[in-house]
Amino acid sequence: MGKKNNITLIGMPASGKSSVGVVLAKRLGKKFVDTDIVIQEKYGKLLKELIEEHGDEGFREIEDEVNAGLDLDNCIISPGGSVVYGEKAMQHLKEISVIIYLELSYTAIKSRLGDLRERGITLKEGQSLKDLYLERVPLYEKYADITVNEMKKTLAKTIDEICERLGEKPKKRRNFKSKRVPFASKDKQEKNPSQKSRTAKNIREKNFKDRFSREKSDIANNNKAKANNIQRKNIKKHFKKNEN
Repeated sequence: MGKKNNITLIGMPASGKSSVGVVLAKRLGKKFVDTDIVIQEKYGKLLKELIEEHGDEGFREIEDEVNAGLDLDNCIISPGGSVVYGEKAMQHLKEISVIIYLELSYTAIKSRLGDLRERGITLKEGQSLKDLYLERVPLYEKYADITVNEMKKTLAKTIDEICERLGEKPKKRRNFKSKRVPFASKDKQEKNPSQKSRTAKNIREKNFKDRFSREKSDIANNNKAKANNIQRKNIKKHFKKNEN
């Protein structure tokens, strides 16, 4: 990556820039920056409020200015989907970062989106979501250094592909299944015959002690039963003698 230790994710709204960005930042040890939040914090207003106040074109000027002035290092940058309309912003992002386009089909984007205005999506009067998609895709492709198609991929697989394309080593996934303590393998037993012999000896001694303990207990119980019988017989004789 050279001096470009930042990564910028571009793509349509609902393409997963934030979800991918957060996990990717953890994976690569970078900070995550959502530039929509940067804009909201700078102006103290929500995106939809800025659009209502300044209009679509006015908001895009604000977006272009804020993204063009980003001073970041070792970050995953997630700008709004309309960032590609700003030439100054895209030129700056190209200089400080590797740009990755998260590609999704129009059908997938449509199924993920809810209220467009609530998400801060700028639409021209009479423009449909399909029109917006067809307008932006060529711009995403134009500025992308890397394109990752997300269709039929889990978040984990998307992250893996991004890391692979960046030349990062794949990360081993942790197994959260319950761990069982394994028995000594046959190879280990063969390598340590004395331990195997001691184990067999211990088992024999334990079996002998158990058997001896049972036999001793049986003898004690039998002796006790005999004593009880003798005692009962003596009592019967005593009563019989007194009756006579």
